[in-house]
Amino acid sequence: MSDLTAPLSAHEPDPTAPVPPVVVSSPSAPEPASAPTAPGPAAHNCVELRVHGVSGGQAEELLDVEPAMRVGGDRLAGFFRWRRKADTETVPGVRREIFAWGNLTSGRSSRALWLLLLPFMLINVAYWMRPGRMDRSPTGVRRLANNAYGAGVRLLALTLTMLITLAAGGIGMDLVAWQCAAGQGEECVRVLPWLAFLASPASLLSAPGTALLVGAVLPVAVVLVLWRLSRRTAADYEVVSPAVPPRESAAAPLSHADFWRNSETMARLRSAHISVALGTVAALLLVPALRHDLISPSGGPGGDSVLWGAGTVLAVLLSAVVGGSALSVLVPGVDPRWNARADRVCRLLRDATLVLGIAVAVYTAWPRPEWAAAGRLPGNGAILNTLFAVQASLVLLMLAAALVLFAADRAHDGAAMRGLAGPATAALGALLGGGFSAALVYQGSLWLSGCGSLSAPGAPCLPLSAPSAYSWLQLTFALEAAIAVGLVAMLALELRRSTRAHLPKVAEDYARSVRDRRTWEIARARAAGRMTEVLPSVMVALLLPAGALGVLALYSALTGNLGAGPVPAATAVAGGAQGVAQGTVSGLIGVGSLLGGASLVALALIGRSAYRDRPTRQAVGALWDVGTFWPRAAHPLAPPSYAERAVPQLSARVARMTREDTDVVLSGHSQGSVLAAATVWQLPSDCLGRIALITHGSPLDRLYARYFPAYFGPGPFADLRERVSVWHNLWRVTDAIAGPVRLRDASGGEGDLLTVEQAEPIPDPRGYDAPPGEARRPEILGHSDYTGDPAYAGALWRVMGAMNCADASRTDAAPEGRP
Repeated sequence: MSDLTAPLSAHEPDPTAPVPPVVVSSPSAPEPASAPTAPGPAAHNCVELRVHGVSGGQAEELLDVEPAMRVGGDRLAGFFRWRRKADTETVPGVRREIFAWGNLTSGRSSRALWLLLLPFMLINVAYWMRPGRMDRSPTGVRRLANNAYGAGVRLLALTLTMLITLAAGGIGMDLVAWQCAAGQGEECVRVLPWLAFLASPASLLSAPGTALLVGAVLPVAVVLVLWRLSRRTAADYEVVSPAVPPRESAAAPLSHADFWRNSETMARLRSAHISVALGTVAALLLVPALRHDLISPSGGPGGDSVLWGAGTVLAVLLSAVVGGSALSVLVPGVDPRWNARADRVCRLLRDATLVLGIAVAVYTAWPRPEWAAAGRLPGNGAILNTLFAVQASLVLLMLAAALVLFAADRAHDGAAMRGLAGPATAALGALLGGGFSAALVYQGSLWLSGCGSLSAPGAPCLPLSAPSAYSWLQLTFALEAAIAVGLVAMLALELRRSTRAHLPKVAEDYARSVRDRRTWEIARARAAGRMTEVLPSVMVALLLPAGALGVLALYSALTGNLGAGPVPAATAVAGGAQGVAQGTVSGLIGVGSLLGGASLVALALIGRSAYRDRPTRQAVGALWDVGTFWPRAAHPLAPPSYAERAVPQLSARVARMTREDTDVVLSGHSQGSVLAAATVWQLPSDCLGRIALITHGSPLDRLYARYFPAYFGPGPFADLRERVSVWHNLWRVTDAIAGPVRLRDASGGEGDLLTVEQAEPIPDPRGYDAPPGEARRPEILGHSDYTGDPAYAGALWRVMGAMNCADASRTDAAPEGRP
């Protein structure tokens, strides 16, 4: 949460309008060219440029220029006065600006629905979580492992696109068209009268081929919506290249000139994903018709030989085109020439898939009087089973590659889970995508059949069934829920244990008794601030169901019964306790089905609430502020990267101000500190030396260096320190996100901390008892309100003095923070 998000203004922009990020200047200060000189012997202008964190508020509140200013109390009940001009300047004479980028992630109401794209986002984030160095030209085993990791993530992203397409096809083509309309026409009309146009025996659309075409409208519509959304967001977030490129450094991958210009790579990946998705729909249309044409009552090729030959040719061509599209995602795309060529090939393959899809539609709709639908849709279960096996293989490939990369570069020993956080995140994304798909299909089958409704006993009920492979994922829902309950209990016990461990230190710091309730509150806040360290253990625990299900799936695959579902596999493994195993697994699948349906209802309610309520919409958008920082280099249909727009825009503004003889202090809070660091890495050489950096509540080291060790860490931070004049880092023990920043010293070793620029944490709370004139004790701030702390004003004053922007010797003029 941003430290400046307490709204004081009732004026809000239209939430449905596309509002770009803005750089707002304090109205009390003129533009850079005519700004007054800072106090003291400064010979040039200075500006404090703040970059807010997640869910940033309105520009006026972020700038602290609103008429009302709280001078006592808290957010619930406080004392206010009219703000004076001096109150809008942290350092007298130095103007303040704010870069407001919050609308990139939480501006439009429709962005609340990005919750459904969470699996895509996790896969895309996993691409950037590889361990080891990320240089341009790795050699030997590092190059092989690096390419294997990237290929595994991109292929896994492709399988997720296929998975959501199969889920939509499972509802529209399997349940509605094949099992209901074509397979049980009269019963289907009796239970679902609104399907009479498709299921009535007298309807021209009731034949299996035409019914499948109508059912294919749903998966095609899903693919087109994702296609359109990806193209529109790419256009909104695209920026032009700077006239002067940044100073690139091998130690800082984020300093590469084209790092935030991913449009060409994303365009060809999008073409490949759309081609594979449409090819999946075409395969669901082709397999049932071709199967009918190939198998005659005598067991050999029968029917019209021309029709059978045409279907075989279409199957071969479709396999070749879809296979080529899948392989095209493996092109690294580092060289622009390769990107352009691969983009043309992907566009051709995508267009070829469209043409083949039309041909398959004609072939499927061709009249076959003797064709009758029975059972589940042929081909759907086989494709699904194959997809799950491929996903498991790709996760294992990523796991092996990550182990090699971590072993090859021990400089990143601090990487989370010993470099395995990337494969773990990818596995969780695949599980979540499968869980969403299973919940959609299972709940769709219950709703369409009427078996899950609250109708009276004896009401008609259609015998509709989903592929057995989805029951594995329903079992995952139940196991994950059980593990989540256990994790909550364990975390509560750990929090209590850690609270007791912090009590002596709190009592010593504030000279109070450990029995005081206030001491317990502060100790609990400090313990909660350290709970982020258990995140790797939580990820490992959440992956346990994948291991358990992997054993059952492997057993079923080896015995050739993967499509039979987990109940037969568990029964076979259990041996003599078959009855108990079957009942337990069946019960867990039922619980998982209920949990899956509940999760879908919860997502719908959250989306509806976010559409009507701006604070809820901002809270949902905050989820993406962390996950959508990285470009869409693995999954082009994931939520867009706001940093692709924010970093170039911010760096262009800073470069302009430095060239107009203005020194800039970049002040970043929380995720804004990551944007500020990325901005410094993107600045050209002539701007360096006129930039200072203040990070507060920053996750740079504690989160980014641990989970993205190839792009953040002691080496890149040392390079960042050389690019700025001064770097102050403010943090609190009670902050669950921030921490000190480690960097590597000039000799190649690893330093402990940024010792000069705030090695010790800021006290929180500032006082134990209520201050004079107040009836409440100081609030424990944690991750919020860093700019209101006296330590921030002191840090900014020292930075301005070091940059010759203010007379640092005038200690009497140094601000002490908000009253």
